[in-house]
Amino acid sequence: MYFNVDKKFEIDPDILENTIVLVGWPGIALVGKLAIGSIKDSIEAQLFLNIDFFDFPPKSNVEKGSLEIPSARLYYKARSDTNKQNDIFILTGDYQPQSAEGVFEFSKKFCDTLNDITRNHVTMYVSTAALVTNIAHDPPHIHVCGTHPDIVESFTKFENTVEMKNGVISGANGILPAWAGLRANVPGICLLAETIPLPMMNLDPKASKSLASLLSNYFGIKTDLSNIDKKIEELEAIFESFEGDINPPISDDDEGLGSDSYFR
Repeated sequence: MYFNVDKKFEIDPDILENTIVLVGWPGIALVGKLAIGSIKDSIEAQLFLNIDFFDFPPKSNVEKGSLEIPSARLYYKARSDTNKQNDIFILTGDYQPQSAEGVFEFSKKFCDTLNDITRNHVTMYVSTAALVTNIAHDPPHIHVCGTHPDIVESFTKFENTVEMKNGVISGANGILPAWAGLRANVPGICLLAETIPLPMMNLDPKASKSLASLLSNYFGIKTDLSNIDKKIEELEAIFESFEGDINPPISDDDEGLGSDSYFR
């Protein structure tokens, strides 16, 4: 399957240390993508690779009248002089691969490509996604699983995190870190934030904030969460508006409606 990489600049692999890959594909309520995007914007990561892959859906994206081909994008941020902890790669995209073959092939080729570019300096892949639940914790809890139990345990030491005991993680969010850990010899971790998706909402910024906060604390990344906080405020305003429509204030004219009226 066609997999083409357009490299925007060169990186000297010999200077890389403690290199991590953070992954945020589009998915349920865009939980992972929004979290990873907030980190990317905060650290001002630069576009490093543009990846064309023929298992992305045949949909041309239009931005301000301009046509674009669906792609995956890998961003890079080097360690700063004041924070020499991790070199960071961030993978996101317009869509996930669509077929089973595409998910596995993308995962293999991406890990192979990055290992070649970095000369095997990547130390961890961390995928972010959503876990649909009927229980709404506030803040949403993060369920952690991965290929290396010691690293899973290191994440679950943080507040509002639990080990994921069982289940299934579909698509590239599950396969990419699993492939990294079990086939590419690089630990793979998946972080799933609890969400209760609603039909009229395409975002769950509270779940995204939980993911971004955990990654920021774990890796010591200074992340500006103001954009996510703004989305949370907007969502809460919408909920309040719905409540107002369903439960309007009672006026003097409503006093005679009785117990069988529609509005309670």
